[in-house]
Amino acid sequence: CSEEDFIQKLCDSKIDCIGLTNYFKFNEKEFELKEKIEKRGIKVFYNLEVRLDYQNKEGQCLDFHIIFSDEVSSDGIKKFLLNMKANVCGTEKKLADLEEDDFDKAVVNFDQLLECLEEESLKLRGKYLLGFLSRGHGSSRSSSNYEKIVKKVHFLIHSSNNQENLKKDREFWLKYNKPLLQSSDAHEEKQIGNKYTWIKAEKTFEGLKQIVYEPETRVSIDKEKPQDPLYKIDCVGLHFNEYIKITNEKGDTPFCYAGFNEILFFSPNFTCVIGGRGSGKSTLLQLIASKLYDKNLVKGLEHESIQKCIEIQPDTVDSVEYLAQNEIEEFATNVLKFTEAIFNRIDSKSSGKLKELEKQITKGIEKFDEQIAYWQEKTKLEEQLKESEKIKKKYQNIVDTYTDKDYLDKRDKLQAKRKALIDLKQSKEGFLTFIKELKRVVNFESKENMEEKNSYDKVYNQLKQDICKKLEEIDADIKNGSFKSDEENIEKLESEHQTLLQEIGEFLKEKGVSDESIGDVRNANYHLANIKMNINDLKHKIEETANKIEGFSYEDIDKNIEKFKDQINEELSKINSAFEEISKNHKEVKPI
Repeated sequence: CSEEDFIQKLCDSKIDCIGLTNYFKFNEKEFELKEKIEKRGIKVFYNLEVRLDYQNKEGQCLDFHIIFSDEVSSDGIKKFLLNMKANVCGTEKKLADLEEDDFDKAVVNFDQLLECLEEESLKLRGKYLLGFLSRGHGSSRSSSNYEKIVKKVHFLIHSSNNQENLKKDREFWLKYNKPLLQSSDAHEEKQIGNKYTWIKAEKTFEGLKQIVYEPETRVSIDKEKPQDPLYKIDCVGLHFNEYIKITNEKGDTPFCYAGFNEILFFSPNFTCVIGGRGSGKSTLLQLIASKLYDKNLVKGLEHESIQKCIEIQPDTVDSVEYLAQNEIEEFATNVLKFTEAIFNRIDSKSSGKLKELEKQITKGIEKFDEQIAYWQEKTKLEEQLKESEKIKKKYQNIVDTYTDKDYLDKRDKLQAKRKALIDLKQSKEGFLTFIKELKRVVNFESKENMEEKNSYDKVYNQLKQDICKKLEEIDADIKNGSFKSDEENIEKLESEHQTLLQEIGEFLKEKGVSDESIGDVRNANYHLANIKMNINDLKHKIEETANKIEGFSYEDIDKNIEKFKDQINEELSKINSAFEEISKNHKEVKPI
């Protein structure tokens, strides 16, 4: 295929890095090709394949690979090719002088190859990685020559399509602390993008070298890209002008990030910031926490400056927790502080149910009279709606990670069943509540009519009798099973809802979702359905509350006050029980 078709195929395959491979030498056309590919955003490393003079018992030679750093220029590669020699049927030739007809017969000596790579004048030391085929020619694992080569190489290559062999080879070489890479071995356009190695690192040679130190965790040879953590910070943008300072009682001092205007991209599995004392590690964490918590944790820096100069993506991260340097020590000496930390973690794992309970209790305490309570209720419902929209967005982000059509179909069916079930139960509850309230209004238990002093009384008595008669008919209908089909429908919907939940769980396990993330995904679907219903319910309650405020009267205010007192006592009892359970956990922790 043409160069442009080749490059476009690389781009279409969404490949980040490639090894541009050739036998024994590179020519000017390949040097130019590297530049063209890298202009399209793909990192290219020269991968020189040679054949060692070491043979196995079948007389086959070992194929050997040298990956050069991108810091090595084309001139540096040319110098190496001019210095390194190969043996062609007893005649020594420089690699640069080899003809295509020589490639099938040429071999190089391993010791001479190492010596040339380490030649000080070539300046290649530390700028190359060595590897060979895990199941290639000459791979007799019993010879001393082979063992010598294994000690010197940095990686192994696997190029077959046999997944079982791939897995076995990876396990075997990890015992020797060697990474195994899956080679695409793409000799033509249609082979590009069929086999990958996933490497967790920056697109640099230094990033590639990390596989030497962490061969197991840095390299994945699965068919699909490893799943990123569901909760993570992708990047933090710091945009401080050069004049910003820290202000305290001693005056103004320079701020360590003054003039810093960059975006810091975090690895999905980012674990730590490494730097010297005073390099700004703690300040960086304080800035991130200040932005997320919307409060100032950097002494001497204006809160407005922090909020204006920091940008965090995604901006919906609510699972980030900040612990200051001295907080761990404080946990060991302050039981109450430690208990509070445990409570916050339990609350986080329960999707905020514990703190939501606290909010409900606080809401009940504040209801001194009905009018104030309605205003407070309306305000709090609006706040809950905003928070629910935020939670909905978070769970939607999790669910969107999994876009398999079967999964989405089951999720839609689950939500439809959930909505139908809630609608039916709400209708039933509304109907029974209406009948109950109607009976209370007409004093259904008492069939006595009022004394008819005038036409109003007469009409009232007749209307009461008509209503009572109709209510008796409705009671009879209920008793005789007129609503049996709806009750059966409720049971059916509940059963179908539970079946779909089970099918989704089995589906996710079949897709290979980890035990850790499967709970997040399943819960996300469950909570997303609930939160959508909750949002609709909140909007309905806000409208109802607004109508109550508009039509407020002072009648029965004493009854409402007593009712609110009962509700407060009930909620206090619930939260006290919860705190008692929590207190049992921290008794095992002894103060230092």
